[in-house]
Amino acid sequence: MRKMAEFAVIFVFGGLCYGVIEILNRGYTHITMGILGGMAMCVIHMLNTERRKGMNLWIIMLVSSFFITSVEFIAGEYLNVYLGMNIWSYKDLPFNVDGQICLLFVGIWFILSFVGLVSDDFIRYKIFGEPKFYNYFSNKKESYSASI
Repeated sequence: MRKMAEFAVIFVFGGLCYGVIEILNRGYTHITMGILGGMAMCVIHMLNTERRKGMNLWIIMLVSSFFITSVEFIAGEYLNVYLGMNIWSYKDLPFNVDGQICLLFVGIWFILSFVGLVSDDFIRYKIFGEPKFYNYFSNKKESYSASI
């Protein structure tokens, strides 16, 4: 039951953050973007568990960015192309794939994945009572519980 509550909190956090980012960027969002943001944050949460066991930060960020890009492409092909909802379009941007993803955004997702990891650590500490974990740029397994 605790894991379900964790994923619910993480999902809602990711969905709200993605929606806010989109509103700040283009002035509006769509509920499906919240769902995609929630899914992405849940994947980041799972990968963060592996990072705490020693998985490399850069690999996690790379996997996260490709996951986000892949899910955005699949959702775009279904929602925008197949159903014709026209929620978003990258057709005017270079390196777009069928107007549903822009390969330049992989770098943005890469950076936002790090923000997601830091946010996940904060949520784990503040809401779920897990130890603080600051070991972002080393492969050593360490947990710090001292205050900043």
